[in-house]
Amino acid sequence: MKDLQQKFLLFKDTIAGLSNRAKENQTLLFDSCYAAEDVAFMLGGQWDKCNGVVISATDEIAIETAAKIVDARWCYKGKSCTLLPKLSLEVLKRRYAIGDRHFINANLRGADLSNLNLSQVNFGWAKLQGANLSGTILRNADLTQADLSDANLSETDLIGANLKRAILSETQLSKAKVSN
Repeated sequence: MKDLQQKFLLFKDTIAGLSNRAKENQTLLFDSCYAAEDVAFMLGGQWDKCNGVVISATDEIAIETAAKIVDARWCYKGKSCTLLPKLSLEVLKRRYAIGDRHFINANLRGADLSNLNLSQVNFGWAKLQGANLSGTILRNADLTQADLSDANLSETDLIGANLKRAILSETQLSKAKVSN
């Protein structure tokens, strides 16, 4: 009988812990600040002025529906996914045209971004291996830890760009326009 009581108390504590976690706020991360702002409005959450939304209740069906409406991908804060879908050139251009500059961790491997004006874009941690960036204007861009290995940077305007810990070679840099 004592063993049964202990199991019941353990079960009761587990259920109480789960209900307490359900009351906690959840932070959702979206692939753009505009998507986060729109989803926060749709779900009654609090937008963090970046790509995060804090909500008090978690309804994954509602989150998925809102994300599909704004054509966005999301995850819970602290989670990670093993697959980083490739960002299409059309989506990049559309988002950039409406003022979105945040493409952190974007997968643009092998993309042809030649001769685009992407000034002030944030490509921090972006995957740009083998991308064609020839003639692209990346003035004042954030390329912190971006992987630019094998990317074509000939005549790329990198004046004022943050290249801290970016993966690229001196040969690549010699072909680009870089401020001293």
